[in-house]
Amino acid sequence: MITLRPFTDNDASMLLGWIKDEKAFWLWCSDRFKSYPLSPEEFCLIYKDPSMQGYIAQDDGQDIGHLFMQTLGQNKYKFGLIIVDSAKRGCGYGRKMLECAIFFAKEKLNAKTITLCVFDENVSAYELYKKLGFEKTGNYTEPVLFGGQKKYFEMEYTAKE
Repeated sequence: MITLRPFTDNDASMLLGWIKDEKAFWLWCSDRFKSYPLSPEEFCLIYKDPSMQGYIAQDDGQDIGHLFMQTLGQNKYKFGLIIVDSAKRGCGYGRKMLECAIFFAKEKLNAKTITLCVFDENVSAYELYKKLGFEKTGNYTEPVLFGGQKKYFEMEYTAKE
């Protein structure tokens, strides 16, 4: 069973070990960081913002992934940086983590709306999110550090009353 525990500064080194793809790093993080690879201290700065809550996903006590929830307003959250341990990819953990996070946000945080960002080229993530009840709400383009642009769209999940 997948559970979430709060991210601690001690988790940063482990998590950074899972981010091995520099291209993916720039897509995910160009708006927050200016260099790659990051130091654990730099990564921990994300969670100095009080609206950001980081979590480590565990399966039977073993760390398998990471995600954060950002508070966007009362009962509204945005999920991001959903990362599965590189040794555990392809085992369905991404879906299980997201299902656990949705349940956690609805039951523990009383979330009414959950938003995700999806990169255009990530067709499998889009299909998964649709199956979990997310609906596409808009398309966006942002500049990426060192030139270029990232294209993504948002998907939103609204809790049923």
